Amino acid sequence: MTFVDAAAIAAILVAEPEADRCAAAITAASDPFTSPIAVWEAVISLARPDKFGRIDRAQTAVHRLLDDCGIELRQMPPPAEAASISTEAARLYRSGRRRLNLADCFHYACARHYGAAILSTDDEFRFTDLETVP
Repeated sequence: MTFVDAAAIAAILVAEPEADRCAAAITAASDPFTSPIAVWEAVISLARPDKFGRIDRAQTAVHRLLDDCGIELRQMPPPAEAASISTEAARLYRSGRRRLNLADCFHYACARHYGAAILSTDDEFRFTDLETVP
């Protein structure tokens, strides 16, 4: 089971250097999934003028990718659990060179809740206790 984070989604859609690796990892994953927060983060990052330029275009592209790649959009953990796990992630991993930002803490919570490895283009998750997808 693999949680696909926003950076991996964006990388594929704009052909960043990690795009091929991310696409191959999604194809090889038995049960790729993502969260509403990851979708939101991918859409917002892709809506910039140097990418898709508009939220509606970015949103269409992200949802098409999810459908085409069989990436399931799953619910976040129950609210109390999401708050607890993401806060613990912030306590443990928000300092240092490779720190988790707010969205990363919720990606962490979702992957932890479902017992999944996490696919990202950034190294920050390699410094956590989650399994990362090479």
